Amino acid sequence: LTVLGALSSPTDSFRVPSAPYVPSPIRFTVPQQTSQAIPASLSRRPVQFALQADAFAPADASAAAAPAPTTTTGLPTSTFNLIKACVGAGVLSLPAGVAAFSSSPAALVPASALMVTLGGLSAYSFNTIGKLSQHTNATSLSTIWESTVSPSAWPVSLACFLTPLGAALSYSIILGDATTSLAAAAGFSLARPYAILGLAGTALYRLCRLSDLSALAPVSIVGVMGILATTVFQGVRAFGPAYKAGGAFFSQLSSPPSFAPGVTFLSPQTLVLVSMAATAYLSHFNAPDFKRGLTDSTPGRFKKLTALGFGATSIISLLMMSFGFLTFGSSTLGVVLNNYAPSDLGAVVCRLLMAISIVGSYPFVFGGMKRGYFDLVKKEMTPARDRTFTRVALACITGLALALKDAGFVCSFNGAVCGSAIIYIFPSLMFLRSGMEGRRGEAGFNKFMIALGALFGVAGGAVSVMQSFFPAILG
Repeated sequence: LTVLGALSSPTDSFRVPSAPYVPSPIRFTVPQQTSQAIPASLSRRPVQFALQADAFAPADASAAAAPAPTTTTGLPTSTFNLIKACVGAGVLSLPAGVAAFSSSPAALVPASALMVTLGGLSAYSFNTIGKLSQHTNATSLSTIWESTVSPSAWPVSLACFLTPLGAALSYSIILGDATTSLAAAAGFSLARPYAILGLAGTALYRLCRLSDLSALAPVSIVGVMGILATTVFQGVRAFGPAYKAGGAFFSQLSSPPSFAPGVTFLSPQTLVLVSMAATAYLSHFNAPDFKRGLTDSTPGRFKKLTALGFGATSIISLLMMSFGFLTFGSSTLGVVLNNYAPSDLGAVVCRLLMAISIVGSYPFVFGGMKRGYFDLVKKEMTPARDRTFTRVALACITGLALALKDAGFVCSFNGAVCGSAIIYIFPSLMFLRSGMEGRRGEAGFNKFMIALGALFGVAGGAVSVMQSFFPAILG
C-alpha cells in the first residue's frame, strides 16, 4: 500500500497546490462499428466512458465558485460517475445497521423497504439541488445557499469540513483492520496500532501533501472492482456452506453467526440503519457539478440521471446489506469484511481491493476537509498553513482511529449529524427560500423533509452513541 505514496518525485510530494484540485475524468474512447441500419454520421460517433477520481471529497468546500466544466458527459457516463460518488466504503456497514435492531432474517424485509424509501428521499433532494443550481445560476452548494438563504454560508462550510473528517476517520479505522487481516493472511502478525501509525506516517501523509492528484484517478477502477467483487463474494458466502456450522471457515470465527426469531423494527436502534443509509446515499455536494457536466442538461434529463444513479445505488446497497446480514446475523461487525476468516481467499482479495481504493481516495477526502476548514475560518491556505494543518489534522485523525475501533459507529454518527443536514435540511430550506414554483404540496413536503432531517440528526446521533458505548440504555 505504501507504493502509492511514491507516485510522484520527492519534490512534487511536498508541493502545495495554489488552487483547489478539481479532478478530471479519465476517458476511454471506443469506436462503434458501422452498421447499414444506422446512419453513417451516427455510427462513427465514439462512445466515451469516464471514471471520476474523487469518490467522496466535496467539490464545493472552498468559497470560490468552481469554473464551468469545459466538457460534458453523456447520460451513461454521468450515471456511472454518480454511482461511484455514492457507493463507497460506507456500504460495508449496512449489515451492522440491520443487526442493530434484529437477529432475524425477516428483518431484511422492512430494512429493504426503509433503504428504498430513504434512497427515494435522497434522490429527491439531489434533484432539488440540481434545479436550484439552474435557478440561481450557482455552481456549488455554498453559492446556492448564499443566493437563497443567507450571505453567510458557514453551515455549509461546517458540513464541508465535518463530513470528510468523518470519512477520513472511518477510512483510517478500516485501513487498520484490513492491513492487520492481510498481514495475518500472509502468515505474520501485525498489531493494529502499528498498522495505523505506519500507514499514516508514510503513505497517507505523502499522499495528503501531493499537489497533483491526477495520478490517483485510476484508483477509481480499483474501487469499482472492489465493490463489485465484494458484492459477488458476499453473495457466494451467504448462500454457501463455508460459514455455516461445520463449514470450512466456521471454526475460525471469533463470533459465530447468530440468528433468532422476532423483528423489532420500531425500536430506537432502527435509527442506526437510517444514519448509515445517509452515508450510503450522500453525494449531494456534487449535484451542481453533475448538473453542469451533463450533456443537454434539461430538467427532465437530470431527473433521469438522478433516478438511474440512485436506483442503481439502492440495488447495490440492498445486496451488500442482505448478503452480509444473512451470513452473520446479529454477530455482524461494524465493517462486515472484518467478520470473514483471515484465511478466506475471497475475503483477502476483497480486503486488498478495498484497502487500495481507500488509500487512493484518502487524499481526495482529506483535501475536501482541508478546503472546508480554511473556508470555515476565512483564511487563505498558504503553504505554511497547509503543511501545519496536514500534520495536525492527520495526527488527530490517527489518534482517534487508534482509540475508536468501530468504523460502523463513525459512519452512523457522521451520517446522522452531517448526512441528515446535507440530504434533508439544506436542500429543502434553500428550496423554500428560493421562490421557485414547485408542484402542488411541494412546499409542505419540503417542510416535512426539514423536520425529518432534524429528527434523524438529533435522535440518530444519540442512538448511534448509545448503541456503541452505552448499549444497556437501549436494552
